[in-house]
Amino acid sequence: MEHEIILAWHSPEHHFDKKSNDWYWILGAIVLGASVLAFYFGNFLFGIFIIIAGATIGMLSYRETKIVPIQVSSKGIIFGKFLYPWLSYRSFWIEDEHTHGARILLRSVNSVLPLVVIPINEEVDLNDVRDVLLEFLEEEFLQESLVHKWFDKILAK
Repeated sequence: MEHEIILAWHSPEHHFDKKSNDWYWILGAIVLGASVLAFYFGNFLFGIFIIIAGATIGMLSYRETKIVPIQVSSKGIIFGKFLYPWLSYRSFWIEDEHTHGARILLRSVNSVLPLVVIPINEEVDLNDVRDVLLEFLEEEFLQESLVHKWFDKILAK
């Protein structure tokens, strides 16, 4: 399966902020309080779920992100090991003023799926990326939901 690579760069998989010890203490207190309440009200399954979810969030927040290759090809965008084919997406937007740096937002043909967010390295010219994407998709103003932006701010602390 040959792909004609048009543009390529390396970027982190996602934005990573090192959390303080206070952040982990607050997470532990919230998980402990919520699980104790769930057990008190007799909802043992939900209490166990809260503990597992809290442990998962704690472990994932501690792990630093990997640097992955990103390639824009004639078949689609290759982000690490995943191919996002052009036929699965309706439009794109390059968000250049996001707090974590520039990124591509892809709107799926399927209205149930959320936006796909692909980070753009600082060294890549955004006009070059826009010109290449215009060959395959329409440009349309897109933005993430307010809930996603809210979670970005909370988890960045």
